[in-house]
Amino acid sequence: MGGLTTPSTSSASSSSIMDANNNTDSQNNSDNKSAEYYYLTPNAVKRLPNYQYNGADLSLLYKHVLSPLAGWCVDHLTPTWLAPNAITSIGLCWMISSYCVIWYFCPGIYEANTEMNSEYAVPSAIFLLNGCAMLIYQTLDNMDGKQARKTGSSSPLGLLFDHGCDALNSIFGSANWIAAMGLLPGSVNVLLGDASGSANVQNKSYLSELLGGDVMLATFIILSPMTAFFVSTWEQYFTGKLVLPVFNGASEGLVMGASLSFISYIYGPMIWQQTTWTDGAIAFLGDNGIMAFSAMEGRVRNLDIVVLSSIIALVQELLGKVPFVIRLYGKEAMRTLIPHIVFVISTIAIITTDSTIFLRIPRTMCHLISGLFVEQTTQIMLDHMVEEKFSAFRWVMLPQVALAAAMAAGVAVPNESVDVFFMTYTTGLWVYLALKLKTHVNEICDVLGIWCFDIVSPHPKSKRD
Repeated sequence: MGGLTTPSTSSASSSSIMDANNNTDSQNNSDNKSAEYYYLTPNAVKRLPNYQYNGADLSLLYKHVLSPLAGWCVDHLTPTWLAPNAITSIGLCWMISSYCVIWYFCPGIYEANTEMNSEYAVPSAIFLLNGCAMLIYQTLDNMDGKQARKTGSSSPLGLLFDHGCDALNSIFGSANWIAAMGLLPGSVNVLLGDASGSANVQNKSYLSELLGGDVMLATFIILSPMTAFFVSTWEQYFTGKLVLPVFNGASEGLVMGASLSFISYIYGPMIWQQTTWTDGAIAFLGDNGIMAFSAMEGRVRNLDIVVLSSIIALVQELLGKVPFVIRLYGKEAMRTLIPHIVFVISTIAIITTDSTIFLRIPRTMCHLISGLFVEQTTQIMLDHMVEEKFSAFRWVMLPQVALAAAMAAGVAVPNESVDVFFMTYTTGLWVYLALKLKTHVNEICDVLGIWCFDIVSPHPKSKRD
């Protein structure tokens, strides 16, 4: 018996040694695998699985209406096999569809303005579609996190995917709002060939005249929500927590944006070119002995109130967060703001220097602005999750900054050359960005051992230690 026991013990010992060696080799292979990732560093691979989201939405509308609605939809309408990221994607598809429909009928964005486009009737139903799409997107966006918690499929990928879709959706909402208000992104005399400028739309509005024309109002409609979004993400990068205030864009902002579209559907886009709201308020104040605002009668359009509200909301966001973060984190906080500051300044510089660019290639400009915004926002979000340094140098912005500097310096560049440059630049940017984001998703899925749109099928690495 003893002679049989010794070989057995020896064999078990050898087997244990071989298993240990195999485990070591497997671990080494895993470590080597992490070094082969194109974007994720070994440090990112180590920290990513341990990331925990920390955030809150203080909106009363979210607490009492939007969140319960999303919860009910998840509990009663959503199958357990549906991945949270799929829910997010479905919502984004609604917004993309609405954007494409409005693009088809309003390729120049301004076509719903009947003063400039009296021979072409834009169907009002496209704005009904946009309002519905915004509410559906908002509801599905609130549902994805609840579905993740319900199915136990919460992950850092879900957070990055959700924020990436929100960043991309920013341009869809802004461009559709511009179209729904019949806002002309430039001077009317450019379209009419009126060199005297007598038909310049800014002559109708104090706000337009103050800010440099309706092209700047359109620019603020695009850049204001983007800047507010980036600053919130920037704050989260440092503090580790995303707190949405009592009044925020994700809740009240989207509901108001949907309401704007519904008003355009019911009353027509030209209601925003009228001055009825302010004139009515002035008449009321006048009847009550307050005549100080009488000079504003007929000079404040309804759309001016929308633009001014977005600017005020942005200023409130900046004053509430930027000084707080800079006071705590000093120069590093200011350094990480540089890419967005450069992005905003270069965009405004191009639009103010070339006042017709938004009339010539409005969609190209929207897509370029969106691409640059999505690139820096998703990167700072990923760097936050893996606790890595966000680089202030964004090489994808170099062409825009260079052209903005040249135009500001007075270098004469033909409009045709500028248009070709921006079309080529935008195409290249989005090809690069699509490949980058796809690679990010694939690498994160590999590290976490999950699928992006499937929470049922096991991932080959789902049991990796």
